[in-house]
Amino acid sequence: MHPVIISFGWFCLYSYGLMVALGILIASWLLQRAAIRQGLSAETVLDVIFWVVLCGLAGGRLLYVLLNIESYRSVPWEIIKLYKGGLVFQGSFIAGLAAAVAFIKKNRLPLLKTLDLFAVYLPLAHAFGRVGCFLNGCCFGRPTHLPWGVMFPDFLVPVHPTQLYSAFFLVLIFAVLRTGERAKRFDGQMLFSYLMLYGAMRFVMEFFRGDNPAVAGGLSVFQYISAGMFLSGITLFGYYARKQPGKTS
Repeated sequence: MHPVIISFGWFCLYSYGLMVALGILIASWLLQRAAIRQGLSAETVLDVIFWVVLCGLAGGRLLYVLLNIESYRSVPWEIIKLYKGGLVFQGSFIAGLAAAVAFIKKNRLPLLKTLDLFAVYLPLAHAFGRVGCFLNGCCFGRPTHLPWGVMFPDFLVPVHPTQLYSAFFLVLIFAVLRTGERAKRFDGQMLFSYLMLYGAMRFVMEFFRGDNPAVAGGLSVFQYISAGMFLSGITLFGYYARKQPGKTS
């Protein structure tokens, strides 16, 4: 656990903020290159990226604060300290997706084709963030006796390194989407595939998480959201696949 990479006087470089920033920068660079290959305006796509990142960070922080509101009542100034950690991905995804749709339409880019680009590179950026979670010590797993269990400070027993599990599977999702992109049959295919793959992965991962309590039916709130993502993805995928020429309903 290394929440602070460098500390020099008043300056602190936090591992979580550094990894999130690296993920955004690398994914954005690759996304721009992909946009050019697909005949989209790299400058316009960069504008969309800016607003998606800004709204995504705000949405992720807002949901985190709402879920942990008691922790901030006495120290409200801590709300703005994003670099220390404290983002809920589902909040970032919803706010970022809303921003993407709004600005894609405003700039008259093809909606689903552009969203497909973002869907391919999103899990790569997210993977960097999960490594940041590991270094920060948040999003930890349940206790385990497996040999790769990790002992964090203030923990009495080793726990599952769920942050690294998630990072691995997010890179795998990125690889699957990047490969599938070459054989894409319809616009929206990558977005809907992402919803299915991430929804399924996060649903399963929650069984190993130790920081998200069950709310109903033995499932956490994030498992219900993940199930909704998966069902939305598979429904939309099937609908658009059937609309392709040569397909019958």
